[in-house]
Amino acid sequence: MSDGNRAAMSALARSMLDAPVEADTPWEAKSIVSLRQETLDAYRPASQWAVAHYDVSYQDVMVAGISCMEVTPASGVTGNRQILYIFGGGFMLGSPFEDLPITAALAAKTGARVIVPYYRLAPEHPYPAALDDVFQVAQTMLADAPHTVLSGESAGGNLALALVHRLRRLQMTTPPAIAVLSPAASFDGDGHSQAMDHDPFLRAARLAEVHAAYVGDADPLHPEISPLYGTFDAAFPPVLMTTGTRDLLMSDCIRLARVMREAGAVVDLRIWDGMWHVFEFYPELPEAQASLDEVASFIQPYLEQC
Repeated sequence: MSDGNRAAMSALARSMLDAPVEADTPWEAKSIVSLRQETLDAYRPASQWAVAHYDVSYQDVMVAGISCMEVTPASGVTGNRQILYIFGGGFMLGSPFEDLPITAALAAKTGARVIVPYYRLAPEHPYPAALDDVFQVAQTMLADAPHTVLSGESAGGNLALALVHRLRRLQMTTPPAIAVLSPAASFDGDGHSQAMDHDPFLRAARLAEVHAAYVGDADPLHPEISPLYGTFDAAFPPVLMTTGTRDLLMSDCIRLARVMREAGAVVDLRIWDGMWHVFEFYPELPEAQASLDEVASFIQPYLEQC
C-alpha cells in the first residue's frame, strides 16, 4: 500500500475496476466442458507464475480415496503442518490448479503441506457430492494431524463451513481454525450487496444458475448448503473471513460474522475497500498479497501446534 495514503486502493486495483467488463454469457449457452476449459486457460498464467514465484511443487495424490493436489514449499514442510484447502468456482467450475495463486502462497508463507481435493462438480454431481468428498478427505487429514487448518474461497468457503457443521453434528474432530475468502454463506437470496450487484467479476445473475445446478431440489437453508443457518457457539473453530466492499457476497460475510459473534463464536471479518469477489486470485494486486499475508499470519499459530 502507498505510504502517502494508507490503506487506500492501489492504482492497479483502480485500473482493473476502470477497465471495460464484457457482458456475461449465460452458462447454459455453453457446454460445461467448454466453460471449465476456458476457466483453466484463463487462470493458467497466474497459476504458473505462482508456482515459480513462491517456489513450490505440486503433485496429485490420493487421500481417503479422493484425488487431491498436494502443494508443498520447495524448502520442505515444517513438522506435520497441513492445510486442507477447498477451491471455488460456483460448485461447477474450477480445480486445484486454478487455485495455485492462493495455495502456493499459503504453502510458502506457512511452511505447510496444502491438500486441495478434486471434489465432484455440479450439475453432474449436485449437493451433497462435493461435501461428501471433502468430508472424506477431512476425516483422514484430521486423524493424521488434528491441527490441520481448514481454508477455501467462494464455493470452497461454503464447503469449508458446511464441513465443520457436519463434523460437529457427528461429534467428530474439527479443525482448530478456519480461513475463508468471500465465502458463499447462504442460498437465501438476501443481502444488500447482491441487490446492488456492483461486483465487476461476479454478477448476481450467476447465483440463480449456481442454485439450480448445485442445490436442485434440496432445502437451500439446510446448514450444509447455507452455513449461515447452522449452529454456532463458543466451541466453533475461530474464523478469519475476507471480503471487499464490491464483493457480490459481502452481505453474506457480514451477516455470517454477526450471527457468529452473537452466538459467542470467534470471528475476524476483514473488509477491503473497493475489492471484489476473491480479489486474492490476482497476485499482481498489492491488496491480494497483503490479504494473503494476513491469512497466513492467522493460520500460523494453529499450525505451530502440530
